Amino acid sequence: MTVNNEGWGSFKTNKWLFTTPSSSYGRPRTPVSNSRVTEGEINGKVPESPSTRTNRLRTLSDRGNEILDNHEAVKNLYAWNWSEVRENYPERGIHNPSIYCYAISCVQLLSHVPAVVRILQDHRCQDPTCLCCNWKKYFLQSQNHAGSIAWFREAFKRDKKFNQGRQEDAHDALLAILGKIDQIALQNPRLKDRKVADDLYGYSIRNEVQCRVCKNKHVYYENNTVMTVRMLKKDPSGRHHSIKELMQSLFNASTIYGYTCGNCKKKTDAPVKPTLLRAPQVLILHISRFSFDGWGKKILRPVLLNETLDVSSMATANASTVYKLCGAIIHGGTSLDYGHYWCIARSRKREQQFITLNDSSVSNQISSQDARQSYIVLYRRAEHLAITGAEKSMI
Repeated sequence: MTVNNEGWGSFKTNKWLFTTPSSSYGRPRTPVSNSRVTEGEINGKVPESPSTRTNRLRTLSDRGNEILDNHEAVKNLYAWNWSEVRENYPERGIHNPSIYCYAISCVQLLSHVPAVVRILQDHRCQDPTCLCCNWKKYFLQSQNHAGSIAWFREAFKRDKKFNQGRQEDAHDALLAILGKIDQIALQNPRLKDRKVADDLYGYSIRNEVQCRVCKNKHVYYENNTVMTVRMLKKDPSGRHHSIKELMQSLFNASTIYGYTCGNCKKKTDAPVKPTLLRAPQVLILHISRFSFDGWGKKILRPVLLNETLDVSSMATANASTVYKLCGAIIHGGTSLDYGHYWCIARSRKREQQFITLNDSSVSNQISSQDARQSYIVLYRRAEHLAITGAEKSMI
């Protein structure tokens, strides 16, 4: 089933596309899976009664509304600022016994997200290998100068991950940690039946494809958590690209070659226009710095980090959602197999300042040159930050 083309240019949208209001305008809430699904697949499985169709406000599409409705429920389930966290822990490093910098940097970065810290505080179990319990005990609540990371390998032993005694990729570790938190959070009655990673970091992209022959429009959606952006070609002028430019490139119009229209059955090269339907509460960007042309190599070109990021130019409804830079994982080195990961983050107690967390070392010194070699970048919604006084620039 495709989207009706009638009146498409002037379809009605709502201001809640990028907010989390209390009302859902009477539409039924349907859990959203974290996969690519077309409208036809959903509508074919969940028939809607004529009375419901008559009374429901038409905005984007059934599938689009379900995605947005599902996102509304998160507002009161999580802590979005540090005032909602029971205890604000002091900044400390983590002792690195060998090659665990990839895990340490992820733990340090996520420890600067209020919602994650609140989940750790609420969780209690009897499993000695529990990632959340050990994270809290041996890092956040540690009384030592630096916390321990010895528990990390044990937490993933059953999953047969990160047990080879070698350097791993921080992006892989981040995804694995988010997946593990998802599993553990199911024990929390408040978060029952929720996908935590999707609630915190989930975003949705709306893709509109138009047949060149019959002009029929088809819409499909993509849901994901960590947004991967690719490095752009080197600017001949030598100008460095910004993280917003890398993100914007994801939403540039492109072409699907050999597209078969579901309406006229003709095969053409169809234009597709992606837009950001659902902006995440916490935006995580993974910069794809490693390429594989026979062997792995790293793209060393600097990327400027926008301290304030407004995604309205990428949004389905051109609605403004403003993010503030809150942290980054940096990779030092020239190849995928070798190098060192460390973290830069906005201080938990003084959000106007940034700190560097390099294994067991914690410093107020920030290197703008290092920040431009970021591998993973984290943004939080501007309204969630309580910044008072002059803000220290990270870049």
